[in-house]
Amino acid sequence: MGSEVTVKGRSGRRLRAKHRAFSLAFTCAALLASGPASAQIRTFYLDRLAIAGAPDDGVALWRPEMADKTRFYGQLALGFAFDPLRVENHIEDPKKRYAFATPVKAQLITYADVGVELLHRFGFQVEMPIVVYQTGNPNSTIFPSDKVEVKPAVPMDMRLTARVNVLPTPSDPFKLAIEGAVWLPTGNANSFGGDGSAYGGLGLSAEYDMKKAFFLLNTGFQFRSNSAVNDFSVANEWRYAFGAFLPLRDGSFRLGAEIFGSVGFGQSGSYSAPLTPLEWMGEGRFAFGEKKRGWFNFGGGSRLSAGYAPDFRILVAAGYSFGVADTNPTSPGKRFQIERFAEHGADTDHDGLPDDIDLCPTEPEDHKPPNTDDGCPSPPDRDGDGIPDNIDKCPDVPEDFDGIQDEDGCPEEDADKDGIPDANDACPKEPGEASDDAAKNGCPQFIRRISSSNEIQILKQVQFATGKATILANSFPILDEVVRLLKVNPDISHLDIEGHTDNRGSDDLNEKLSNARAHSVMNYITEHGINADRLGFAGYGPKRPIADNGTAEGRQKNRRVEFHIRNTEEAAAPKAGGDAPAPPSE
Repeated sequence: MGSEVTVKGRSGRRLRAKHRAFSLAFTCAALLASGPASAQIRTFYLDRLAIAGAPDDGVALWRPEMADKTRFYGQLALGFAFDPLRVENHIEDPKKRYAFATPVKAQLITYADVGVELLHRFGFQVEMPIVVYQTGNPNSTIFPSDKVEVKPAVPMDMRLTARVNVLPTPSDPFKLAIEGAVWLPTGNANSFGGDGSAYGGLGLSAEYDMKKAFFLLNTGFQFRSNSAVNDFSVANEWRYAFGAFLPLRDGSFRLGAEIFGSVGFGQSGSYSAPLTPLEWMGEGRFAFGEKKRGWFNFGGGSRLSAGYAPDFRILVAAGYSFGVADTNPTSPGKRFQIERFAEHGADTDHDGLPDDIDLCPTEPEDHKPPNTDDGCPSPPDRDGDGIPDNIDKCPDVPEDFDGIQDEDGCPEEDADKDGIPDANDACPKEPGEASDDAAKNGCPQFIRRISSSNEIQILKQVQFATGKATILANSFPILDEVVRLLKVNPDISHLDIEGHTDNRGSDDLNEKLSNARAHSVMNYITEHGINADRLGFAGYGPKRPIADNGTAEGRQKNRRVEFHIRNTEEAAAPKAGGDAPAPPSE
């Protein structure tokens, strides 16, 4: 565009100008401006919450923690976000904002996750989020012809993830894992459900587990195609999240707090306020079921920055997992019927089963359980409790099958012989003391036999003379309870006694001291009536700490004696008189 000007004087000079009309200039400018706006009709994946989904994960934080054995899991979550994209996020000029509304006012989203964990190291997961309801204003773009399409319900981009534990050692408090993710373009790219093309990401998760609490850090990159609405555009992002969690009631309940956000990169204005969303969320997790395979998650939070994150967000989730393991097969059903005895020969006892298939050819079958067609009568069972008289210790009194020594055929009124009837005994297989508290009535004061565990938990440490293997008298009641437990539970065929120390002093000296102390405990137990064949001992010195040796409290916890129940054939600790050295003389 240009102009030509010719000037003459008052005597008749004329003004002549060649130029392009201002209307044409404005038209061209409008067309040039409207070009990019037309390319912005397509929206983008708006939701900032990336659900973790696995059984041990937080809401928005995934853990480098997987099951020891293969397990499958599924989770369904429902989340609500209010005002996830505000006017100031997509209109830069404050003077224009009053004339426009927010494209998305609220979103209600379901997140369906299914996955599998393998060999305590690998994990695979699929997530399908769906906007089940959203509201917004379609007339929210600068150019009227570019209306944003806000449908009430739309699918979102599907996410496929794969995780690999790099440092999965259970005894190590620090854990690390890597995650790769791919998003498939299954979402509605015109209604804030997807980016319109496939994209991927790579991240890692680091965890520090302090037993009573653990801390998580997630970080990684997400590589997205460029999408925009008005003055706002998104592309590649660096995402991060940090959280702290407090397990309670042996892991049945967990409280946590998370902060998560992102920063754009690789585009103009990556570090502007709209492209740096930041949220916080408080959450709780409740595990249910005998093996804690099911769980409920709930959480809520709000934005902490001016970025495109909702004013507030709430979420609830429920999930369940199950493992794959060998089970004992049930007995097969009948596979034959005797129709023609002539093919089988004689039937001496006349019970309908020919001698060549009759296990007791001279004793007629009585067709009573447990074997109704083997040709043998069931062994005598006078009390009818299903336990034959030849192994029934109480053949005339039926077993009560109360879960306490049900295999001996005798009903139990006081299985642990502590004088408290089983009906009122909170610990029917652990000799204890009477208590007004029903939850503690009949339970020992210093030890607990943890259900489904091989450890006898010691509630109060066994004390020794400083630097020696001499047991202090105030610890005798603890060991007396262990003795009583072994006497009334003959099914405990082997008990390992382990000695441990802190890291002060040389490893060799500590190992000898811990071994001597474990031996002293074993001697005490055998002297009080327990056969040495049921016991073993070993000392590990400072090799197996359970707390930080850098603090006085941690060192005190590490100086301990542990009791582990083993099957006789699995006993790993040295036996008395074996390879372990005897305690030093006092």
